[in-house]
Amino acid sequence: MRLDWASLLDLLRSRQRFVLTSHVRPDCDALGSELGMAGILWALGKDVRIVNAQATPQNLAWIDPQHRLESLAGGVKPADLADRDLLIVLDTSAWAQLGAMGDVAKGMRDRVLVIDHHVSEDDLCDLWFKDTSAEATARIVYEIGLRLKVPLTEAIATPLYAGLSTDTGGFRFPSVSGESFRIAGRLVDAGASPPAIYRELFEQDSLSRLHLVGRTLAGATTAHDGRVIFSQVRQQDIKEVGAIPADTEDLINLTLAVKGTEVAAILIEQPDGRIKVSFRSRGPVDCSALAGRFGGGGHRAAAGAIIDGPFEAVHDKVRAAVDEAWMTRAG
Repeated sequence: MRLDWASLLDLLRSRQRFVLTSHVRPDCDALGSELGMAGILWALGKDVRIVNAQATPQNLAWIDPQHRLESLAGGVKPADLADRDLLIVLDTSAWAQLGAMGDVAKGMRDRVLVIDHHVSEDDLCDLWFKDTSAEATARIVYEIGLRLKVPLTEAIATPLYAGLSTDTGGFRFPSVSGESFRIAGRLVDAGASPPAIYRELFEQDSLSRLHLVGRTLAGATTAHDGRVIFSQVRQQDIKEVGAIPADTEDLINLTLAVKGTEVAAILIEQPDGRIKVSFRSRGPVDCSALAGRFGGGGHRAAAGAIIDGPFEAVHDKVRAAVDEAWMTRAG
């Protein structure tokens, strides 16, 4: 069942104690949607906690100046959430992406609501509000606040602008519409500062991160007359340049800057030996379908998965899948 707007708003008005969560390795759309949704609910007098499986990445800590984001890794216990009337899962519809919060969701099966914009999904709950045409979950949260007649404040607008801007690639992805810019303008009018947010997002790189970028780009290879590009990051690379896991974020988008590239794939070795694989496409190749072959998901233009190693075997399987997708597309 998919909730309509009236059902969604009635549900939010009728519950009092909420817990919000999102996917592991949270990005700005995940964190921004959580903080924006919490701000809306707080404005309605609700009791709200935001609890993720993992701690907030250090490079995104700026988005939470009031330190509202909690985590199971930071000491919150599942039993601490037993009094919650509703668990809202934002920006994911996949069990695997919830990490340890997946067990919490299973224990609250009849009290889980998913608010998301991704195409792929698992059987997380019976209460869904999904708009796969939305450019970001932050866009959906903005619309919820609008319909609940909650005034936009800087505390709500800033994280929502961060989520909207990053999930649209700085308003350059095909998902962007005129309304994307109109919403961004309203968020700016409410106090979101594009220069400050840009500075926090893109002008805080460490020298180690830049060294990792250089190493990753230097090792990139192309196929199919330069239309497909592959890159990889091993744990040894991260250690040798003194980088941290968060420094691997958005590396795949840098490979898309290569002229003529239509499809990009990157494999990032995780500390536990698993491989994070990300796909990007500028054309007919469906990244969501590619990721789905490995138990992941996402959007047609951007998707990913976590795959058990060893690295070399995963590399060969991913490359074969991308080659097949390209040839089918080209065929």
